[in-house]
Amino acid sequence: MEHPLVERLLDAVLDTAAWPDVLRMVANEFAADHVFAYLVSPDEVRPFASRDSEEIVRLLVADDWHERNPRMVRGLQHARSGQFSLLTDWRLFDAEEIAKDPFEQEFAVKYDAVHYAGSFIPFSKGSFLTLSIERGRSKGAYAGAEEERVGRFIAEAARSLRYALRAQAHLACRLVDSLSGCGVAHAWVDSRARLHHASPAFDEMIGRYLGVRNSRVVPLAGSPHQLHWLIAQAGNGEHACATLRLENPSDPRDSVIVRAVPLRTGGAFVGASADVLLSVETVAIEEDPAQILKSRFGLTPAEVRLVAQLNGGKTLRQAADLESVSYETARTRLKVIFHKTSVSRQAELIRLLGTLDR
Repeated sequence: MEHPLVERLLDAVLDTAAWPDVLRMVANEFAADHVFAYLVSPDEVRPFASRDSEEIVRLLVADDWHERNPRMVRGLQHARSGQFSLLTDWRLFDAEEIAKDPFEQEFAVKYDAVHYAGSFIPFSKGSFLTLSIERGRSKGAYAGAEEERVGRFIAEAARSLRYALRAQAHLACRLVDSLSGCGVAHAWVDSRARLHHASPAFDEMIGRYLGVRNSRVVPLAGSPHQLHWLIAQAGNGEHACATLRLENPSDPRDSVIVRAVPLRTGGAFVGASADVLLSVETVAIEEDPAQILKSRFGLTPAEVRLVAQLNGGKTLRQAADLESVSYETARTRLKVIFHKTSVSRQAELIRLLGTLDR
């Protein structure tokens, strides 16, 4: 039967505000003074402490011990080698190393963190959840039946955590795919614009409006700063209604509207960056009426200009004066336009113009 605290641990992964109380429950369960959780990603190490141990984390971070203490450094090397096991005081260090190490002899002794049991739990490429159950020298090392009990808890937590996060990621991908369609494409990115999953519709935007550089989504036209700012703000839960227009560099009239909103997934709290849903919507190209007249009816530039004058409310005589041609020349051009557009009256021509963009 799974340990009841495993479910609480999963809740904390999805809601970082729950870490202090959940970790204090774990500390009480295993007669520890402190329990620390570290979310280790390729970008950073984020420490969390059991309730009433927060000051120790503050001191750890102040001296960079959360990243450079020997337990973390060697434990991470051990985990990245593909091994998963319970790590205790003596598993990675011998007595001489412990006796000479400043962290073990100064920090750990002073703050009742001499003895520990924990592990690096892998959950995605290059990322781990590290649990470290720690207590002072007077309580002794974790050994025998007590060590076995901690080991079972860590193993159960690892299995459940990996399964839950994989399931959350799968659901997030399906959500992104199902939302896309009807001219709107979606992608799952983190707040640093790194692409986790793109819908087939979003893939079609790549090479037209967007590109991917060093795993980050970038616009093909212009600087990436505005897009990355928009995504970062969404990752922080801000500016949810902000939008950005991006152009196709080969045709500036061809553009999309980009929106970024927070996306709540199991991966949102296990790395340095929150998750973001990127929405890209195509904008209908507003074709120049003159180009429509030329391409659809074969009007000449002079005929297009005459139609534009009439459509703007000018009389035929006024249009002739503006075009610097005689009234008779303007009448002749209008007759040619009537023939090309299959209308017989000026009013019909104006109505036709109103339908060209529909």
